[in-house]
Amino acid sequence: MSTPNLAWYSHELCFWHDPGPGSGYVPVGPGVEPLRQFAVDPDLRRAEGLVKASGVMDRFTGVTPAPASDEDLLLVHVPEHIERIEATSAIGSGDVGVYAHVNYHSAQAARLAVGACVQATTSVLEGRFDRAYCLVRPPGHHAEPDRAMALCLYNNVAIAARAAQRHGVHRVLILDWDVHHGNGIQRAFYQDPDVLYISIHQEGLFPAASGLVMETGAGTGAGSTLNVPLPAGTGHEAYLAVINRIVEPAARAFGPGLILVAAGVDASGHDPMGRMMCTSRTFHALTSMMCRLADELTAGRIVFAHEGGYSAWYQPMLVLGIASAIAGLPAPQDPFLHSLDHLPGQRLQRHQSRVIEHLTAHHPLLAHRPSAVGPRAGADDE
Repeated sequence: MSTPNLAWYSHELCFWHDPGPGSGYVPVGPGVEPLRQFAVDPDLRRAEGLVKASGVMDRFTGVTPAPASDEDLLLVHVPEHIERIEATSAIGSGDVGVYAHVNYHSAQAARLAVGACVQATTSVLEGRFDRAYCLVRPPGHHAEPDRAMALCLYNNVAIAARAAQRHGVHRVLILDWDVHHGNGIQRAFYQDPDVLYISIHQEGLFPAASGLVMETGAGTGAGSTLNVPLPAGTGHEAYLAVINRIVEPAARAFGPGLILVAAGVDASGHDPMGRMMCTSRTFHALTSMMCRLADELTAGRIVFAHEGGYSAWYQPMLVLGIASAIAGLPAPQDPFLHSLDHLPGQRLQRHQSRVIEHLTAHHPLLAHRPSAVGPRAGADDE
């Protein structure tokens, strides 16, 4: 097999966005002392630096994205939402939604994050690249059409999916393995039969009561949403089992022409914003599996976009694991692996497999029950 043509999208201004002082994602207020936020973006610059220092970046063509246009943003968001972000960023600071603080550079950084994902998607669809990775901030999967939420301003991956549809792709698969549920992506496509949204997340973490197994789409989109809420403490083997037993068969039943991955790394065992056990080896394996699935179903067309990741010391290694897999390289040497790999949660536990068994038996795409979503012969042969 020939070496894939890979693209790496990033922009310095994405690192200039700052979610403001606070504690975790909570802004300064009563009982909240000003601290360094988990989501400050020098950590992301360090991640890019490690990919360069390792030599893996040499396998990619670096691309500097242009800011997304209003036309792009309006594929998902209402005008008032865009105006709120632009106006608040212009005055230097403020909260534009629910735990969604901005600074002077945030509006431009958010447009660049969307622009990277849209332009990466378009480039892959037009054959300029086989695979692409977008190392961007702010993240996007919590952002809803009319409000920002939890550090997310615009919904980068949702807009990229709409851009793919605008480009003529009939069916898009979005896999979201961020530790939090992507309520914004789900809301954008809950009634769309041509976008299959699969979310693997920690059960009951954030948002509260979001991402339940019974949320499977509505109307013509019935069956187009597939939530896999895993219990806290879930690790390597369970995540791979979800790909094998849930994602792959659902994708084959759906028949996408493009795969987008909301590739947060906050399900790691060192992340302060979740309670999962994944390692760089886990993210390398997940990425490799999805690239193989893209080779099988979409002529290799797949785009990864960074979402959450809040461990200052471990996030760079996790991004390197994903980048190495996209490039078809072995998993990197991970000096932190020994502290996580031996823990019992890394093996598939009975209580972790229950949600997999439930979905296999009950979700329309997996249980072979009639639904509004089903394979469309030849829909994405272009």
